[in-house]
Amino acid sequence: MKRRQSHYIHEWINRKSRKPLIIRGARQVGKTTLVRLACTEIGIQLIEVNMEDPQEFTVLLHQNDPHKVFQAIALSKRLDRVNPEKYLFFFDEAQQCPALIPFLRYCFERAPEYRVIVTGSLLEFTIAAENYSFPVGRVEFLYLGPMTFEEYLEGTDNHNAVELLQQASVEEPFNEALHNTFISHLQDYLIVGGMPESINTFRETRSWLEVERIKQTIITTYQADFHKYSGKADIHLLNRILAAMPLELGKKVIYARLAPGKRSEQVREALDLLELAKVIQRCYHSSAGGLPLSAQQKNKHFKLLFLDVGLIQSMLGISPAVVESTREVNEIAKGSLAEQFIGQHLLYDRPMYEAPTIHYWNREEKHSAAEVDYLVPLAGQVLPIEVKSGHKGHMKSLQQFLTEKNYNRALRFSSGPLLLKNYNHTNAPNFRFLNVPHYLVGQWSRLARVLVE
Repeated sequence: MKRRQSHYIHEWINRKSRKPLIIRGARQVGKTTLVRLACTEIGIQLIEVNMEDPQEFTVLLHQNDPHKVFQAIALSKRLDRVNPEKYLFFFDEAQQCPALIPFLRYCFERAPEYRVIVTGSLLEFTIAAENYSFPVGRVEFLYLGPMTFEEYLEGTDNHNAVELLQQASVEEPFNEALHNTFISHLQDYLIVGGMPESINTFRETRSWLEVERIKQTIITTYQADFHKYSGKADIHLLNRILAAMPLELGKKVIYARLAPGKRSEQVREALDLLELAKVIQRCYHSSAGGLPLSAQQKNKHFKLLFLDVGLIQSMLGISPAVVESTREVNEIAKGSLAEQFIGQHLLYDRPMYEAPTIHYWNREEKHSAAEVDYLVPLAGQVLPIEVKSGHKGHMKSLQQFLTEKNYNRALRFSSGPLLLKNYNHTNAPNFRFLNVPHYLVGQWSRLARVLVE
């Protein structure tokens, strides 16, 4: 189960200027397994401490002396001496011991030779707590989401398929047989999703029933976590929003539609909690007059992305047979699976130490409404991205956006082949347009270079 974040951890382990590393991500995206595999690959001995178990060393944390703490842990593991060059201390489920995070400051200042990684399934709630003493500037982050489509191919032993995707080019597009093969792989991914346990189960059993059991268990686990979110959390409201999520994908959020009868403030607070848990992600509207997109963000206008497309497929109750029989990905659930699939990939397609963010654009004027599904930066300019139904579709919204913002390039994900075109219109700006098959989402930034060359 290879993850591209393993390379980041390898680099961090060997970097002299490293700080304690906090891995952030939703429950069951593979944070613990990532650390274990990375240490195995590089040959570092892992000292793993699960903070859900009683730990005697915690009484020493207030002394702010990392050497004493590490020595106490070593003794509890029956280790006479810990060589910082050979070992890595890994604190899992750190939310169970809030004092551990402020302690990381002293690991950086007084014992930088030690390698320390911290993670936890609901750690975000500890970090976001009011008056919590967070060691700003003394730690670094790594953000982890579900496994990507290419990681799924690697995880299901389709290594040659990944190599082909990495070699795809506008000059040499795939033939029809290869194109259809990747569409078939994509259909499987839409069912399995990117949760590591689902992928591992599919690899071992090739059973949709077993995969579905795993996904339903994950969804139930998220619901079981609701009571841990906050003392004021409205668990009934959180369940209502979770159930409504699949039908709200791709739509501007209207609180009254998301949770009828509830006050806007209640719904907003519930969404805040779900976002802290990394179960959902807000996709904010940006006026897109330039970069950075967040500088022109409208916090009250947003769409929602769920954690994983495979979980959404289960929540919608779409049978694997429906997904397998439909070549046009966007025809499934009125396009919500395709937009979710592209969105969750774009969300984490950035430096791994940067918090995931994503934007879209729309205009709601009467008789001239328009929407662009996603916006991303490319070569100092905003690149509009549309996720289209099948391999056809008009580009009225794209043209309106390009005209209004005076941009000259655009990208569309569809089920059609990889294709570059120049569009010349009398009533719209000339622009370069790249059509990318959904299954090449992991290569979009490399392929999009042709738009600026």
